[in-house]
This record gives sequence, structure tokens and C-alpha cells, in this order.
Amino acid sequence: MDRIIKALPKNIADKIAAGEVVERPLSIVKELLENSVDAGATSVTIEIEKGGKEYIRVTDNGCGIERLQLELAFKRYATSKIATEDDLNSIETLGFRGEALASIASVSKVKLISKTRSNPVGASIELSEGESLGVNDSASEDGTTIIVKDLFFNIPARKKFLKPDNVESSLIIDFVSKMAIAYPDIAIRLISNKSVLFATNGKGDLLANIYTVFGPHISEGLVPVDITDGENSLKGYISSPTQSKNNKKWQIFFVNGRLVKSKVLEDAVSKAYHDKLFEGHYPICFLFLETNPKALDVNIHPHKTEIRFYDDEETKDFMVKSIRSALLNPDALKANISEKKLEKLSSNKQEATIENVIESIVEEEVKIDDYFKSLRKDSEIQEKFELESSNNNSEVITNENHKITREFCFSKLSYIGECFETYLLCKDEDALYIIDQHAAHERVMFEKLWADYNKEANDAQTIITPIVITLSLSSKEAALDKLGELKAIGFEIEDFGPDSFVFKAIPSCMDIQEAEGFLNEFFESAVEASFGTKINIDKIISRSCKAAVKAHDRLDKSEINRLLSDLDKCENPFSCPHGRPTFLKLSNYDIERMFKRK
Repeated sequence: MDRIIKALPKNIADKIAAGEVVERPLSIVKELLENSVDAGATSVTIEIEKGGKEYIRVTDNGCGIERLQLELAFKRYATSKIATEDDLNSIETLGFRGEALASIASVSKVKLISKTRSNPVGASIELSEGESLGVNDSASEDGTTIIVKDLFFNIPARKKFLKPDNVESSLIIDFVSKMAIAYPDIAIRLISNKSVLFATNGKGDLLANIYTVFGPHISEGLVPVDITDGENSLKGYISSPTQSKNNKKWQIFFVNGRLVKSKVLEDAVSKAYHDKLFEGHYPICFLFLETNPKALDVNIHPHKTEIRFYDDEETKDFMVKSIRSALLNPDALKANISEKKLEKLSSNKQEATIENVIESIVEEEVKIDDYFKSLRKDSEIQEKFELESSNNNSEVITNENHKITREFCFSKLSYIGECFETYLLCKDEDALYIIDQHAAHERVMFEKLWADYNKEANDAQTIITPIVITLSLSSKEAALDKLGELKAIGFEIEDFGPDSFVFKAIPSCMDIQEAEGFLNEFFESAVEASFGTKINIDKIISRSCKAAVKAHDRLDKSEINRLLSDLDKCENPFSCPHGRPTFLKLSNYDIERMFKRK
């Protein structure tokens, strides 16, 4: 059958085009907030209801729109931000396509009220499915207010694919939080379901905004970055190597004021920290790169979060040098000085303060590259000793000449000391055993938690002092429908303000420290699974090593005996949940061979 080419009706064409710009409520908030920034606003209020699916309102005190231009503002490709083809090669505003308002209006019900400073009265316009319902006079403060209702009311197929309210809310909260960090000179207030989530003061204090939006658990200990080299400038905050996360959620990048996702910038951060963090750990960073607009292309995708640098390597090199330079400044060094280090560095009863040891610590810190390289080398050597368990866990081969059977009892070993505050030294009549206290405790905790999770009724213990877990606002919103997993293990949970949960009971197999470590790991994973997928609780349990005893934690004799006894009860005591060995066995023969006696 012959197919006839014909122009689509405007209402269908507009809906297709809107699909590229308006994917979900977040898309609308993003476009409107960026418009407010471009309009020179110093105050912006964002209000949403039901995740923005039913109601979005953005109010700013920017330059406003003239009455005669209100209808034109909703025409596709109408914009005040570019005028010529050359302007596309040097974009200095967040918006520039002229598609946002037209796209939003075509899939929702919109009302815009605006007033310029030169006009005594404002004006308003209402639209439905992209069609103007008329322009009228309206009482208004200087600036613009846009109200968007009933998103996708005319495209039911799109509406049914929206996620639950808390998921859509979390995405909006996350974006607005980041914009509040990037624009500390703008007072930004976010309201969800009539509750004020946060409000920044617009006084230009970036670190204060990080504290306001993300809380002290993120803002404390950050190191400032402020480097300029030619046309490139990098400002913001990064974490010291001692403060890291297990994912890249806290790596936030802005380029020329635009929130971006950039492999170039991520790789630069990884390279800057490559000798300072172990694999699977990532630094926190709030980094704002300013560069010549002609040196990058932002006109790649309608979402405008993807950019392309004309010289990736030059940008990466500048980033790496700037970050590494910041990590060597006194603030970074102070953040890395622990109380133990102070005690070691202060001798002859000299007062142990940051100030009187900073000079000593510099010499130690410049050796950090060699230190981490040696740790990695040790790690590689350790992996060569990784134990291999048979399918039925009946035995584990530890070397060519000796095998450990499943009936082997750790609790019957004689404890003879510790090494490097990390390894427990034990022996029996035939061999020396070097037990990694962290790996061993990980295995014990994993099996206890896993057993509790699979019980029909889980034991819980009420704690005298409840545990309060504070999250970012978006993280808490994303986690709301994941709390059942915690209750299944034995946690008793209550809401505790806009950014916190309180836990009054924990699984019986955990102590307080273990419970806190597990909860922090859980909520990190809950954010990763925010799009309705089931949390892999086994992975969370296996990754909950933060709750296990660490290297350099001193254990007393009773704790050591308990650990050895608990290993006996494990189904697989030979390796931690990540596959690393819990111990090494050196027989008398092995030791004699090392000394070349055999």
C-alpha cells in the first residue's frame, strides 16, 4: 500500500516535540528554575505537590516578561537568549532552545503571571494543550510565577509511566538541592506538599548552603578548591581521602553554571584521587568549572546535561592539577589528622594540637603516594592467597601441602598476639594462623544478618538511645518505599523530621555500631534503587563491612575469643562476603621452608 506523506497537525507535532523536553515533572522544574536564573532572579521559590505530577509552581523576582510578549513566549523556538547562528558557538545562558514553555504548555495546564520593573501592573496568560486562553491584567510583584497542573492529562499513556510520588519528588529535590549549591547568591526555597524542605539565604556562602541542603554529615571536613589558570577556573569543595563514599552520587559538577554529567570530569577526579582511595571508594566533590563558552558544546541533547569539551585532555589535566593542589593545602591536612596521629606526633607531653603538628604532618603526607602504592601491592599479594572453597564447603585449600577441613575449630586455637593492630596470631600444635580481624568479623556479621533476614519472625532488641540517621532530602524521599526491607530484618523505624529517621530497635545480632554502619550502607543503596527496583539485600549485607571491626581496632581477649567462637558457627568461615580470605595458615613445614631449613 502506498503511504502518503503529510504534515502532522500542530497538536500532534507539539506533543511529539514535547516528549524530548518534558520527560517527567523534574523536566519542568529544571526548565523553569533555569529560566529564573537566566532572568537574573535573586529569590526563587519552587513548590510541588504529589511529586509534581499534579502541581508545580515556580516564583522568582527576575526581570519578568512584557505583556505583549506573553503569547510569543509560548511559541516554539521563541527565545530572548540567542539571536544569530554565531550565538550557538558561545552560549552563556542555561536556556537557549526556545522549546521549554511550548513543550510544557502542550502537555499540561499552565498559568503564567509576570511583571517587569518598568510596568505598574502585571499580566497573566493561561494555556491548555498549548493553546492560549487569553491575556489579562493581573496584580503581581516584579518577576514571574508559573503554575503547571495536571501533567500529561492529555497523554494518558505517558502519565501511567510516571513513577510513584516519592520517586518523582526525590528527583526534583535532588536537582533543586544541587542548584541551590551552585547559586549561593540566589535565595532558593523548596516546598513539597505544603512543607518547606529547605531555604537558602542567598548570601553567597557556598559551604553554608551545602550544610543547609545536605547536612553536617556531608559538609564537615570538606576541603576548599579555588584555582584559576588562564581561561579556566575551578572552585568548590572536595573531601579529604579519609572521607569517601561507595558510589559517585556525591560527585556534583557544574560547568559555566550548568549541572552536567561528564565522563571527562569524573575521570579527572578519579585520576586525582587514584593513589589516595581504594577501589570502590569515591570522593565527595562539589566542583564548579568556568571556562570559555567557545571551548565546549552544550547543544547536544534537549536535556542540556550533556556537554562536549573541544579539548578533553586539557580540561582533565587542569582539573587533576587543581584537585591535587587543593589536597595538599593545610585544610586538607587537618582533615586527615586523626586523634591517634596527634598522640603519636606529640611527644614529651607536648600539647597535641592541630597547629603544633601540621608541620610534621606535611612530611608524612607527601609520602602518601608511596604509602598507597604499598597498600595496593599488599592487597595484590593477599589476593594471591585467596582461599578456594569446594562446592559443598567441606574443605578449603590453603596451600599445596595442607588442607583445612570444615570440622576445624577456630575456638580451639591458642591466641599468641596481634600484628599491625590488624591480624590476630593464633597457633595449634602444627601451624601458625594469621587471622584478618576485619574479614573474619565481616563473615560473622553477614551470616547472622542473612539468617535473620530469612527468618519468618525476626528477633529485635530495643535500644536505650535511639539511632538517628540523617540523609539528604532527596535520599530520604527515595527511600520511603524501601523501609519494608529494614523492618523485615528487625529494625523499628519512625519518621523523624524532613531529613531523618529514628530507629528504636535493631536486629538482635547487631550492636549499635554495626547497626549504624548497616543503615548507612542501606540508604546509600536505596537511593541507587530509587526507580522502584527491589533492593538486593544480600549485596547490602555483604557490603556492610563498614560495621565490622576495622584494621587498627584493638580487641580485648574476650572479643577475640568471641570472634573465634563465632567463626566456628559460620557456614563458610574461610572467606569474607567479598571473597577475601579470613585467615592464612602457615604450617611448621612452610615456615621451615621459608628459612631454607627444608
